[in-house]
Amino acid sequence: MEFRFRFILLTLVGLIAVAVWTFPAWRVYFRDRGENAPFPGLAFEHQDDFLALPRAQREKLLDEYERNASMALEMVLVAIDADQPAPPEDIADQLEGARTLVSGEFQELNALHWGAGRATIYELADGRRILRFEDFASARCRDVRVYLARDPLPLLALQLEDGLDLGRLKGNIGDQYYYLPDDHDLSVYESAVVFCQQFDLALTVARLR
Repeated sequence: MEFRFRFILLTLVGLIAVAVWTFPAWRVYFRDRGENAPFPGLAFEHQDDFLALPRAQREKLLDEYERNASMALEMVLVAIDADQPAPPEDIADQLEGARTLVSGEFQELNALHWGAGRATIYELADGRRILRFEDFASARCRDVRVYLARDPLPLLALQLEDGLDLGRLKGNIGDQYYYLPDDHDLSVYESAVVFCQQFDLALTVARLR
């Protein structure tokens, strides 16, 4: 009887030790967030801005907090920041007689990384080529750049090493365009990518066809 009691006691102690050790991995499943759960560590005056985000985005940010609290907090501050409209650019005259080469819709990758609108490569009447974003909107981030990529769905910087860097994103909302290099083979590129350098992740991708 005494041996059996010790065995049960040791088993319980072992289970408790395993539960404590793995607590960060499974505690998310037992957390009751509720509809209006605040974001830990976020200043009180910003909590209403956080709660104004779509619920799926808030849930994703809270999940990220479980993995990397400091990065998640920075992502929240970016998410509640104001939109940055692209400067107005009237290129209607240039698009007259332009030929569409390839085009594709921007995708929602997840609740934190998304985009909408269309990316199109045009060949203008004078032979120049541009990448045009139309009806564009995307998630917010700091230090965002635009690429043409050989990969149809590049998500990480490694997949952009042989891509074409077109410079900084002009705004996370609004039509915008980017001139492409002359005498450059564009047929090798399969996607237009809006890439966040800050978090080293793609915000959205448009497959070009």
